[in-house]
Amino acid sequence: MEKFYKILLLDLEKKKYEIEYIDKKTKNFYMGGFALSLFFFNKNKNFKNPWMIFTSSIIEYKNPISKFIIMGKNNSGKIFYKNMGGVFSYFLKSNSYDGLILLNKSDFPVEIYIDKDKILFNENSNKNHSNSSTFNYLRKKYGDDLSSIYITNSTIKKDNLARLVEDKYRGCSKNLSNLLYEKNVISISVKKNNLRKINSPSIFKKNPNRQCDGCILGCFDKKFHEKENLFSIKNSYNDDDLEKLNKIKTRLDEYGIDIYGLSKSIEFSYKYLNHIYKFENLNIDQLDNITKKIVSDKKDEIYSDLACGRKYLEKKYKIKSLSDKKGKNMPKDYLKIIDSAGMCLFATNPKDLSNIVNTINELSNLNYSTCDVENLIKEIGKLESSLN
Repeated sequence: MEKFYKILLLDLEKKKYEIEYIDKKTKNFYMGGFALSLFFFNKNKNFKNPWMIFTSSIIEYKNPISKFIIMGKNNSGKIFYKNMGGVFSYFLKSNSYDGLILLNKSDFPVEIYIDKDKILFNENSNKNHSNSSTFNYLRKKYGDDLSSIYITNSTIKKDNLARLVEDKYRGCSKNLSNLLYEKNVISISVKKNNLRKINSPSIFKKNPNRQCDGCILGCFDKKFHEKENLFSIKNSYNDDDLEKLNKIKTRLDEYGIDIYGLSKSIEFSYKYLNHIYKFENLNIDQLDNITKKIVSDKKDEIYSDLACGRKYLEKKYKIKSLSDKKGKNMPKDYLKIIDSAGMCLFATNPKDLSNIVNTINELSNLNYSTCDVENLIKEIGKLESSLN
């Protein structure tokens, strides 16, 4: 484990970079991820709207169980964050960096490329911002041994449901791609290196609940199913329906929009706003037609509204509805600890603090007590209050 938490700060306006360090005692107390992001925000309140990636400071190795936090702030001071998986954080650590912070705004659409201490601010020359096109363009330009985070067409169209994409197959929404685009950043790519010795743990538990190949622990509970939504496979679908569904999902993935969020938006419109949308039903043919209009270069305002999500529609049309309560019974403080440690939510019992602590110790080879984690929960509360 490294003595310091090493952060790469990039000034997009000046096209310069510098390094900042966080000491071992501090990084271990906050664990990295969510909590250390808040700590840095509070320490540097003079930074205007930084966009940040913070990896775990206690879990370094490449594994499906490892996650990292992306956090940003908009002009009104609201903070957005989301965890992500994939190999981006591992590649970042292979260059000896634990965190990445973008400051200010570029004067041209920029691609950031990181290779050890070589930091490039290249002007974007890719005009096709579909998911696969961007993925292939970056690999052709910078090489295959690469991990990239990038925006797609949905972000450029300023959809609230736009996803920030990582290496074609992973992504998150939460307005983080829009905040990145406001800084005129199109992509961030990191080349794999070996500047830091990263030891993988020897543990690999037998677990019938394992969903991700190679995960050292597997899921704590029984099989986790994909969230039910309009684009889920239905028992009633025949082969033609399944083919249409596959084309719809590919269309939305290429466009770069949050499929689950779009599903909720369409369902809300069908229930409360169908005097405007006039959907006959929500069968596969109707969904095919709706999604074609969503991704269109010349989509009508009502379809732009759909791409901005249910909350946007509720506010615009002043409609109060019952929000989706699924997962709301999980203790938020415990989820923040999981996001700080940088581990997969499904690897532990998010309602049991002792189980969370035991899992953290197992993954980090450290020795946190329940009291240590309770103190961190209190500190997170103070940091959040200070930022509000």
